[in-house]
Amino acid sequence: MRNEKILIVDDDPAIRRLIWKSLQSTGILIYQSDSVEKTLDIMTRISFDLFILDVALEHENDGYYLAETIRAADPYVPIVFLSGKNKEEEIITGYEMGGDHYLTKPFSPKLLQTQIVSILSRNEIIRKTAKPVDQQEITQGAFRFDKGRYQFFKNGQLISLSSKETKLMQFFMENPNQVFSKEQIYRNVWESDDYNNNTIMVYINHLRNKIEENPQTARYLKTVWGLGYTFIPEGED
Repeated sequence: MRNEKILIVDDDPAIRRLIWKSLQSTGILIYQSDSVEKTLDIMTRISFDLFILDVALEHENDGYYLAETIRAADPYVPIVFLSGKNKEEEIITGYEMGGDHYLTKPFSPKLLQTQIVSILSRNEIIRKTAKPVDQQEITQGAFRFDKGRYQFFKNGQLISLSSKETKLMQFFMENPNQVFSKEQIYRNVWESDDYNNNTIMVYINHLRNKIEENPQTARYLKTVWGLGYTFIPEGED
């Protein structure tokens, strides 16, 4: 039996009840909220291991606002979007706004349970195998990655990253000046062989917008045409 705490945020009580039913046999401690205000209040009192967010609450993009707020407090906690929006651009936006996974309504309760348990299990393994604090800082050129707090800095300034951006930047920081294909990046960061070309491009562009002086002429996160991408901490014109 598990004992992690998750928060379901959806303004539809039927959806919240369905999620609860799909997870209650696992032992996961399930909290519920139906608004941004309640969610922010609950977060001041309880720390969660995972969030399930609807995109549209009282307002169209309240779920995105919550994701950004959660990321500011904890850049590594998993966020699962559960939304009736199922167009490709809407799903990509969900990932861009900090989601780690995106499920569309209607959904399979069994599939939801399997994914949630898998995500929590993987995070538990990561915590148990984490290196001691004194080995958790990586410095490459002007960049520093704190693996204990999952925070990323450039010239001493904290750069806000989504969960997947954090994992992607950690991968590059641990493997500087090496060329990786999109398939290799996806396999190492997304831990899946179900390669998605558009997803890689979206996240690379987002990182460039955050770490490059001029994202259009990247110096650090460079494209190696026909091969993939490489991270050059010292910069290259």
